[in-house]
Amino acid sequence: MEFFEIGSRFFEQVMPWMISIWWLYLFIGLVLLLPFLWLSYIQEHYKKTALNPVLLEIRVPRELERSPRAMEQIFTQIHALRNSASNVEEKWWQGEVPLWFSFEVASFGGEIHFFIRIPTRHRNIVEAAFYASYPDVEISDVREDYIKRFPKSVDELFAKKYRFFGNELLLAKPDAYPIRTYYDFETPEDESKLDPVAGLMEVMAKIGKSEDIWVQVIARPLIDDSWRDSGAKLVQELKERAKTEFETTSGKFVMTDRSPGDIDTLKAIERNLSKPGFDVVIRYLYIAPDSVYTTNFGQRGVFSAFNQYMTENLNKFRHNYDMWTRSSFWYPPYLFPKRRLKARQAAIWERFRKRHIYEKLVISRLREMHFFSFGFKVKNVLKGGAFTHTITLNTEELATIYHLPTKLVLTAPIMKRMEAKRVGPPAGLSIFGDDGESGNLPIK
Repeated sequence: MEFFEIGSRFFEQVMPWMISIWWLYLFIGLVLLLPFLWLSYIQEHYKKTALNPVLLEIRVPRELERSPRAMEQIFTQIHALRNSASNVEEKWWQGEVPLWFSFEVASFGGEIHFFIRIPTRHRNIVEAAFYASYPDVEISDVREDYIKRFPKSVDELFAKKYRFFGNELLLAKPDAYPIRTYYDFETPEDESKLDPVAGLMEVMAKIGKSEDIWVQVIARPLIDDSWRDSGAKLVQELKERAKTEFETTSGKFVMTDRSPGDIDTLKAIERNLSKPGFDVVIRYLYIAPDSVYTTNFGQRGVFSAFNQYMTENLNKFRHNYDMWTRSSFWYPPYLFPKRRLKARQAAIWERFRKRHIYEKLVISRLREMHFFSFGFKVKNVLKGGAFTHTITLNTEELATIYHLPTKLVLTAPIMKRMEAKRVGPPAGLSIFGDDGESGNLPIK
């Protein structure tokens, strides 16, 4: 009892003093926080100056025989364009961050178009990569972004009697587990007989004249090999799981017992880790007037097309339930379902329009956050949780879900094609520009 009395008296004497120096805690907090606030600001400035995006449409000829392997080669070349801050000045004064690329498919009343939105500084290189892999395509500037056909805000959209469903896709298992790719769909000898993107094309072609479906695959080249390191740990864990130690009179033995499925899984993961990786956000919207809007199509239509890439022993796509534009009193966190729905709708509409990809800096994630859209899971924001989350896909996986359709798809009347065939890429195509631009842009 005497010990507790001493402690109580000490606490009573010290507490008023601790409260009186509240300004010191505030000062220390600001000192610790200010560098990261500055870093978030300067990175945002760099993105606005360096990205300077250009939206291009890719039109393909009726007879396109290139497989997704051609698109994988393009993604490999794009990965080589990655940039990052290599010194203190570039990080803290110029705010350099890796730039990203948006690969998009849009259906306007059933007519399908392919777009890419890329940094202007990389335009010539990306065009050269496309012409090298697809010599017959036509790449042209888009005069006005198709997203601008609709209002900027959700409230204005609803005022015009439109509704929409939006969502992002995540992976069901760790990134090291690959999805089913074009490599798994068929043997190289039969690669011209099946096109993995045909399922998505058919779904997007089935909508009515007044409906739209937009799909964007935003990819940012990975700078480090942290995802490979975590994948290597996973491989080691799977190998250790199949080992059994036992002792006999003659000594200690280790027996390895792997099933054919375990062997295939290990091979698939190691193959996945052997190719360049990207931070990826897959986001889609289904938009329609109130009179024809159907929840079932918006919620399940596009997702069903992505479901063809699933394998239960490896990986598959799943809904991001913290981001999709549905909310109910019966699901966590149970409170304010209407407010959560409105916040989610505003968040995904804004992020789609901006081609937004989630940042790694915690301060930036908190700044972009819509309070009611995340279900009060602040700890997930701090850890890069599900609703502010990128997935990692390699070049093979990206080429599977986004590539120019082959003649098997193009012969169907579901997209606008280029009827004339190109002779070849334009001569004297500038690759690095005429101004000798460098990898970093100064602050103006």
